[in-house]
Amino acid sequence: MLIKGFWLPRLLNRYWVKSVVVPQHPVRELALDLTRPIIYIVDQNSASDLLALQQACLKRGLPDPYLPIQVQGQSLAAVVYLHDRYFLNKKPLKQVKANYLAQYQQIVTLHLHYPELDMQLVPVTSLWGRNPGKNKLHQQFNQQSNVSFLQKSWSILSAGQDHLLRFNPPISVRRLTKKGSNSSAQAYKLARVALHYFRAQHRSSCGPQIPARKKLIKDVLSSQLMQQVIEEECQKSSKTEQQVREQCEAYLREISSNFSYRFIRVFRTILGRVWNGIYQGIEVNNAQAVRDATQSGAEIIYMPCHRSHMDYLLLSYLLYSQGLTPPHVAAGVNLNFFPAGGIFRRSGAFFLRRTFKDSPLYGSVFKAYFAYLFKKGYPIEFFTEGGRSRTGRLLPAKTGLLSMTLQTFLDQPDRNVVIIPVYIGYDHIMEVSTYVKELSGQKKQQENAWQILGIFKKLQNFGRAFVNFGKPIELQKYMDQQQPVWRDNVLNEQQVTEQVNHLAALAMQGINQATAVNALPLCAAILLANKEHQVDKLSLLTLLELHKNILASHTNKPLFTYPTESAEGIYQQALSMNKFSENNHVVCCDQQQSTHLTYYRNTIVHVFAFESMLSFGLLKLSLQATEVNSSQLVALLQQLFPFVEKEYFLAPTTETMKERINNLLVQFQAQGLLRLENGKIQLLNKAYLLILSEHLKETRLRYYCILSLLIDDFEQSDQDLMAKVQSKLDGQSIEPFDEKVIKVFIHNLHRKKLSFPQAKRLLNDLSMKIEKE
Repeated sequence: MLIKGFWLPRLLNRYWVKSVVVPQHPVRELALDLTRPIIYIVDQNSASDLLALQQACLKRGLPDPYLPIQVQGQSLAAVVYLHDRYFLNKKPLKQVKANYLAQYQQIVTLHLHYPELDMQLVPVTSLWGRNPGKNKLHQQFNQQSNVSFLQKSWSILSAGQDHLLRFNPPISVRRLTKKGSNSSAQAYKLARVALHYFRAQHRSSCGPQIPARKKLIKDVLSSQLMQQVIEEECQKSSKTEQQVREQCEAYLREISSNFSYRFIRVFRTILGRVWNGIYQGIEVNNAQAVRDATQSGAEIIYMPCHRSHMDYLLLSYLLYSQGLTPPHVAAGVNLNFFPAGGIFRRSGAFFLRRTFKDSPLYGSVFKAYFAYLFKKGYPIEFFTEGGRSRTGRLLPAKTGLLSMTLQTFLDQPDRNVVIIPVYIGYDHIMEVSTYVKELSGQKKQQENAWQILGIFKKLQNFGRAFVNFGKPIELQKYMDQQQPVWRDNVLNEQQVTEQVNHLAALAMQGINQATAVNALPLCAAILLANKEHQVDKLSLLTLLELHKNILASHTNKPLFTYPTESAEGIYQQALSMNKFSENNHVVCCDQQQSTHLTYYRNTIVHVFAFESMLSFGLLKLSLQATEVNSSQLVALLQQLFPFVEKEYFLAPTTETMKERINNLLVQFQAQGLLRLENGKIQLLNKAYLLILSEHLKETRLRYYCILSLLIDDFEQSDQDLMAKVQSKLDGQSIEPFDEKVIKVFIHNLHRKKLSFPQAKRLLNDLSMKIEKE
């Protein structure tokens, strides 16, 4: 029989305990069926745990755990607990088991008598503090399930401000029960499933134990890999083993993190106030996929896009708030300055230099440290682009850390390693004006404390932040598909390199597939697509509805998100960011604003890439005839779209180009943009098609300039070509010039081994850019 709690637990829960509930919307995110009976499984019969559970359930529309449920005329407790309370002397294990096994057996018996019945068992984890532990005393009080009243009270007093209540996916009793089986044996089976959940929950929420920094450095130095590095360095140089070891230790002090759970707790509180002060909220999507991966015991590698220095702190804060272990984060050594370096290091950052070429020994030490983190099972985060994007679009991947990840995995192929692509977006990025200056030729300023103080002076309401987790990539399954013989250690260096490059592209595609389309980038894309970057408000609202309908039709992209409120609501959100203005019902932006808006547009423009290129093709071909033939569209897009796919990391599809075009033409017809009749296409709304086409205007302009310069001198070097492209684009494009973006297209041209006739044909395909735009 459950007791509702004494006055002391109630008082503590009301005034002292602060619970983080994960997921925030369990009914929706865990697909709970409120029409079916729900029984909660908890680890311990604790008044404080149950009071926190009751509060969370009532707030989220779930059944009250204190109220018994009626099933087929029988009354059942709404909570099953695996460990009973005690004051000083533990209850006999046999008695404790008898209590919960009797409840399980009652549940199983009901299912055997009523086959249509299907109760939902929902394991609920209650963690008071999430310190992975460094000493046995702390483990005894916080990591054991069967603790006394006094031990529990101490846990609540010491960690009441850091209480995690985590709802887990429901267990279907009907699926676990079999007709004709012994009900007692099946009750044991249910108990084992529940115990597995709680063990996995502790591991995924707290992570492995973290040694003190001195011990960590000592462990890395004594590792077999590091011993081999020291021995090889002694043979190559005239240094003694002691000298090499001291140098390696100095490098490790420069590199290694100094993760502190206490610091994380305090820093999380500070960051929470910062986020609440500058952002209206942080929207998170698909976090359950990450929780499921950690629940399975997987070792997690986070690979987010990189747009702001805020990314480092935001993702760690968010993961902790989602009930997950904060990762060790690879950060550039440029951030290792006072006071930021110490803050980052204690929150899990480890530092790396931009290049290892000047010091091969440093590179070997870093690889040994990275391998140590990997093998110990710590979650790791690194930005695969290497640096922050100055244009808003994803940059080509830097594969150094990913190569270390794959190589370390290949050395221990039984490890369950999962890569999680992460899309991070913002309504406002405080560095955008700095990015524009840097792309215009201004020298990048070295990060320092004064910059940090300057940033805090600028803190204001920056709208919302968005974090979408992409589809997890399980390395074992990935390698089984790509290289079936990989477990036999037969992959050569070239094959490993090919897999690293392919895996990097897959991760980048995963990031873009999880794009968060928010208000400002959407309005920026529409505004910049209009002539002179101005449009009347009514037309803008109509175009917003058109783009929402296009986004809604992307049924093959379940992980990306977009605003579902009214067009007026989206517009007002974007307008409140003060990136453009409205005068007399005309929406417009000045030259500086338009340059800044290109950054926000570029964060989402890939979502409309195929629609934009199809619209361009329709308009181009309509210049030649009043009706367009779909076969001509197929031929045109087969030439141009592969370059767009590569540049914007668009995931491949099983559909043929003809099928993709036909499906989109049907959608365009439903939007009133064109009419399909007997294989012919008649354009009905060229103005809206032109808006869609303009989303990739800058991209097509870059392609045109590069191809035209190549045709003038097909043998010129890439360096000469780059300088000419910059000169030619100056004054024609509102986007700041970025060499990295230009190099992507040149690289793709080389990969296709472009011939002179092919270059001329591509140039002709893009010619409407110069003639009509």
